[in-house]
Amino acid sequence: MENAANPKDDTLGASAKVVPFSHWFPYAIAACLMVLGITQAVQIAGLKSQLSASLTDASRLRQSNALIGLRLATLEAKDAAYTASKIMVAWDPYQHRGVVSMQGLPIPPAGHDYQLWVLDPGAEAPLNAGLITDSRPFAVKPVSTPSPGFAISLEPSGGSPELTGPILFAVAPGP
Repeated sequence: MENAANPKDDTLGASAKVVPFSHWFPYAIAACLMVLGITQAVQIAGLKSQLSASLTDASRLRQSNALIGLRLATLEAKDAAYTASKIMVAWDPYQHRGVVSMQGLPIPPAGHDYQLWVLDPGAEAPLNAGLITDSRPFAVKPVSTPSPGFAISLEPSGGSPELTGPILFAVAPGP
């Protein structure tokens, strides 16, 4: 049997050297991992910044698209006493809200208020959009058409949950 420690049977060769494990090697690995972590943190911060900019751009695009779908409706006077008044509604069909603007609308008679109604062909009755005291925004539940009609009636003070008074202004729903 041959001796396993025989120098002639060296399979590593004469030029191979054994490098002892250094005590600084774990610190070198930790430093590399720390540099990698810092690099990733910087990349994540950059992505967050890009995402924020993209969300801002998306918000601007949504606003400009909302203007494209905005419907402007001029209400016609149905009573000769109100022909000098000008009533316009700007309606956003995506958010089911709008703004009513008035010019020359007389003060309502004592004991009465003007009330705005949204006319949805798919609804059983006009939708209450609230009292009108001056130009103001309003919102209603979703409607079946992007182009509803609008009406203004003369209701008892405080308004009415249902249309009861005479319609003074109106515009029919669009196509």
